[in-house]
Amino acid sequence: NLVPLAQAGMKIQLTLSGTGRSQVTLFDQGQVQILQAAVAGLSPKMPYVLGLSSHADGSGVIQPLAKFMTNPAGGAIVNTLGPLRQIVSDAKGDMRRYLVIAPGDPMMPGAVVQVQK
Repeated sequence: NLVPLAQAGMKIQLTLSGTGRSQVTLFDQGQVQILQAAVAGLSPKMPYVLGLSSHADGSGVIQPLAKFMTNPAGGAIVNTLGPLRQIVSDAKGDMRRYLVIAPGDPMMPGAVVQVQK
């Protein structure tokens, strides 16, 4: 399926901060979106989860989007593809969602270490 050029170039850039700092870019490709995160400042060689939280401080339940392992410098490039707009818009009412990073795995993430600003 081809996407009009104007829509294919749309992107949103976000920053996550806390323990370290990460840059996230969301590329809108029509029915699917591509999320790419340049993660930095985390513990080396550890598993983490990039997800969505309904609270600005990252508390509460985390809806996982991608799992990743940091490199020896504590960084990672995380890519995920899917209907992210639908995942966010399926939330109850006008509830805002925040990108977060937490240690652990998608089934049992730990305390949030980075939150969208």
